Amino acid sequence: MKLNPRRIKGQSHRDYRKTWLDTAKEIPDSFKDYSAGQGKPHVMHELVATVRAVFLGLGFDEVENQVFIPEEEVYKQYGPEAPVILDRCFYLGGLTRPDIGLSQEKLGEVATVAEIDPEKLKQIFRQYRGGKIEGDDVIETMVKWLKLTTDEASKILDMFPEFRTITPVCGKTTLRSHMTAAWFPTLQAMQDEVPMKLFSVGLRFRREQKVDSSHLRAHYGGSCVIMDEDIGLKSGMKMTEKILNALEFGDVRFEKKKATSNYYAPDTEYEVYSGDLEVADIGMYSPVALAEYDIEYNVFNLGFGMERILMVKSKIGDVRQVLYPQFYGVRHYSDAELAKEIRIDRKPATEDGLRLQAALKKTFQEKGGIPSPCSFKAYDGQFLGKKIQVNAVEKEMGTTLLGPAALNDIYVFESGVYGLPKDTSKLKKDVSGVIAKGLQLDFGFLDAVVAAMAAEIEDVAKDGRTEGLIQYKMAKGPGDLNVKITGKARRFIESRNKPLSMKGPVFTAVEYKFT
Repeated sequence: MKLNPRRIKGQSHRDYRKTWLDTAKEIPDSFKDYSAGQGKPHVMHELVATVRAVFLGLGFDEVENQVFIPEEEVYKQYGPEAPVILDRCFYLGGLTRPDIGLSQEKLGEVATVAEIDPEKLKQIFRQYRGGKIEGDDVIETMVKWLKLTTDEASKILDMFPEFRTITPVCGKTTLRSHMTAAWFPTLQAMQDEVPMKLFSVGLRFRREQKVDSSHLRAHYGGSCVIMDEDIGLKSGMKMTEKILNALEFGDVRFEKKKATSNYYAPDTEYEVYSGDLEVADIGMYSPVALAEYDIEYNVFNLGFGMERILMVKSKIGDVRQVLYPQFYGVRHYSDAELAKEIRIDRKPATEDGLRLQAALKKTFQEKGGIPSPCSFKAYDGQFLGKKIQVNAVEKEMGTTLLGPAALNDIYVFESGVYGLPKDTSKLKKDVSGVIAKGLQLDFGFLDAVVAAMAAEIEDVAKDGRTEGLIQYKMAKGPGDLNVKITGKARRFIESRNKPLSMKGPVFTAVEYKFT
């Protein structure tokens, strides 16, 4: 059973509760096995598995570095550079917990919902403010302590505006923007185990000013450190070559950075290139920064962006397409494949609904050109256990039962989508190629519209309304016609600058009445 977002949208969770309880009874109580088949992994986590295997195969131990980094750690590592580094960081904030009073007037309002023990409610609010009751446990606690239903507890909580005016307060803790920020505390905690080789793979968060083809606010980094008395830059470079060769980057070259980050020792930071592409950054941690953590050993560091590696391997130039293909990915569709991505959205779910859909289509086809105002009986009989009459109508003077675009067909041609009338002679553009060579879908504008009308009347029969008018007017796009085009297909059409032309004056209406 499909949901109906158009009818649900705008309802509160509390108001929808009873609707859901009624709807749930209609869901078939039968078992369906969803465990069959082989799932498809995300390319990022396939790469993560490969990178982990490379590091482990080269003798590195895996650690999970901290994600939450106190601001003071950044100052220890970067010194005077810290403020500009922190400008790239996200700071963590939290909502303050309000001090809620219970006046006699407020208790009177609460009493309109349920009789409660005021002292117990005061205790709940005090413990919430003091942190003994977590925010997501408040409703459950009210239900248990005050013997309320969930609806009653929600209504009472909604009576206190203090909850709606809570504002976040920022602290001094950041989300890590560089894996280096997390390495120093780890090295401090483990320096008794030298010599050591460690690696970690995880998310980094940067407060980019915009998200585009080369900038994300959350991205994956792979990083390793080697800590030993004698580790130097030459040994680190050799290890870097082994790691990147294992990741199939072939020959790599090193270029010294002109400006070294403060957490690296002077003149030890290098960018690593595969061909013309920078793939990693290496260096020796600064003794000054290490001394802030009482670390007595030399440390070599290598870090690289996982998305950058995927972009190279997949030859995709947009990092968003690599990480979030469900939003930004563009795949190629043949016209036949594209046609399969276009469908009628809402459809009737019952036999009665399907009969009504067919009757509406027949009436509109037969009477569509008759001048208005006019009304024609399309369906008269039993419908979901009730008696109903449905008329195809047009009340305005000087037009026809159907609008000019209602009988348009839908074609896919050379990656574009076209809604075209049967008589194309009056169109300004020559669409003869679309008609002759395009792929016509097995439904048109009218099919989609009457399907939605029948589905809507099914809903009406269930929720108790007795009469009404359903009408479709000017269509500006597929959604106005009850036509669904998948997101990937739409992105493909847009990426090729092809038309998605499904519009026009549909002006189709029905009146229904249950008796």
